[in-house]
Amino acid sequence: MAKWVPKSGEVSIKIAIVGQPNSGKKNIVKHVAEQYDQSAIRSASVSEAEIVRVEFIWPEPVPDGPFIRVGLLALSGKPLHQAAEQLLLADCDALVFVVNCDPSKISECKSTLGNLMTNASRIGLDWGEAVLVLQYNNAEQHPNTSQEDLDAWLGVNIERVERYHTTATNREHQVLAVNAAIGAVIAKITQQSAPKAEAVAVAN
Repeated sequence: MAKWVPKSGEVSIKIAIVGQPNSGKKNIVKHVAEQYDQSAIRSASVSEAEIVRVEFIWPEPVPDGPFIRVGLLALSGKPLHQAAEQLLLADCDALVFVVNCDPSKISECKSTLGNLMTNASRIGLDWGEAVLVLQYNNAEQHPNTSQEDLDAWLGVNIERVERYHTTATNREHQVLAVNAAIGAVIAKITQQSAPKAEAVAVAN
């Protein structure tokens, strides 16, 4: 979860991009890295899959607060062992779950989502604390598949989960879900710190 780094005066947050194979997770990291242009993408092999990572400072400072350093990681490919995803999920503040808009892939997506829930429970991820955003990707390849169709097929609670219907060819589309996840985490950090600040003011 979010960590205060006293030496640098930063709060470090971790965002994980997960989802079914061939949904465009690595491409999303690439576009985010291009948007902030502050760090090269790094990668490492794990369980015959790949973890790709980029770090950057969020460009909108928290009022009267610290800088926010974002660590964005994605699991690309199809790992042989669930431990790879568990490693990615550890200490996450937010998850972006990427869905391929191909209707023929929905069954695979449901299975991937089920595995995600299992892996999250195994590492003790608190869904009450973590932020979840869905990204329905590759929409340009399936123009007859609507966001409403995908919501219904996956059984999404539309009042609780933010969703983005994106095309892989639109650079601005590709960063929407990640930016929303970061914004939600920062909002939670701000809300959590506000009562403390008020308490200090009263004490003085």
